[in-house]
Amino acid sequence: MLTDLVLATALVLAGVALAVAVYSYSGRLERRIEGRSGSGPRLVTVGLVALRRPLLVGIAATSIYLAVRYVLELNLNYPWLGDRRYPIAVAILLVTWSLANLLSRLTGAYGRQLMHDAKEGYDPRLIDLFEIGVRYLVWFIAILYLLNFLDISITPLIAGAGIAGIAVALATQDVLSNLLGGAIILLDRPLSVGDKVRIDPYTGTVIRIGLRSTRIRTLDGLVATVPNTRITTNIVVNYSTGEPRALIAIPVTVDYASPVEQNRAVLREVAGMVAARAPPSWEMGETSVRIGELGRFGPVFVLTVPVRDETDPMEVKDQVYEEIARAVRDGRLSIAVAAGFRPEAGPTPSERPV
Repeated sequence: MLTDLVLATALVLAGVALAVAVYSYSGRLERRIEGRSGSGPRLVTVGLVALRRPLLVGIAATSIYLAVRYVLELNLNYPWLGDRRYPIAVAILLVTWSLANLLSRLTGAYGRQLMHDAKEGYDPRLIDLFEIGVRYLVWFIAILYLLNFLDISITPLIAGAGIAGIAVALATQDVLSNLLGGAIILLDRPLSVGDKVRIDPYTGTVIRIGLRSTRIRTLDGLVATVPNTRITTNIVVNYSTGEPRALIAIPVTVDYASPVEQNRAVLREVAGMVAARAPPSWEMGETSVRIGELGRFGPVFVLTVPVRDETDPMEVKDQVYEEIARAVRDGRLSIAVAAGFRPEAGPTPSERPV
C-alpha cells in the first residue's frame, strides 16, 4: 500500500511538473511570436493565451485521475470513480473553457483592430460586451449538453431560462435595442466618428459612438445624444462619404432694360474675380450663373458657388456682393430698383449641403 501511495504521489508530481513546464514553454513561445507581424502570428498568440490555463489544469487533472484510478484503485471502494462519464464530463468542461477563451479573445482582438482601422471615438465597452456575450453563450450551450450527457433533465432549466429571458427582454427592451444598434453601427458603419451627418432633426458632426447612444455636435455647437436604435431604423444622410461640398446660392436682380447676355457675362467676370481672390481653404469650384426667375423689377440671376462644406457662407456672399457693387459703380452692371425686394417671389434660395 505504501508503494502504491508513493507511486501515485510521484505520478501526480510528474503531472504537475509537466503542466508547469508546458505553461512556461508556451509563455516563452508567445513572447517570441509577439515580435512578428501579420494575422498568422497574432492568431497563434491568441490561441496560446486562450489554451494555456485549460491545458495546465487538464494535465494536472489527468495525472491525478490516473493515480487514483489505476495506481491506488480507489474505484474498488468508490464505484462512481469507475464511471467513464465523469472523466468525459471533465474533458468537456476543459474543452469548453478553452473554446470560450479562444472565441472571446478572437472577438476582442479583431474587434479592437476593426475599431482602430475605423476611427477613434468608438466606445471600447462595445468589444467588452461582445467578449462577455461570446463567453457566456459557449458556456451555456456546453452546460446544457453536459447535463444531458449526465442524464440530468434540462427541460426545467430551459423553461426557466426562457421565462427569465422573456422577462429580462421585456424589461430592458429599449436598452437591448440600443445595444444591438451600437453593434450594427460598429459592423455596418453607416457613420464614423468625425463624419458630418443628418439624422432628423439634427445635423452635425459625430463625436462619439457608445453602447447606448451616439453623440453629435450640432451646427450651433450643442451636443445631441441620439439613441442607437434611432440611427438603425431611420434614414441617415452622411455628407462625409461623398465629396464634402456645399452650394451657396446668391440671387442678383438686374434691370429689365439692360441686355441679359451682357449681365450674364459681367456676373461671370464677378465670379472669376471672386475665385481669384478666394482663400485656398474654400476649395472654390466653377460658379454657375443662371436666371432663377423673373421678378417684378427684373430677371433674377442666381450665382451658385461650390465651396468646401466648412466654409462660412457669409464670407462667400461678402466677396461676391463686393465685386457686384464694384461692377455697378463702374457701370458694367445695372441693378434693378429695389433689388432684392420681391414680395411675390417668396424666400430666396438658401444654402444646402450636397
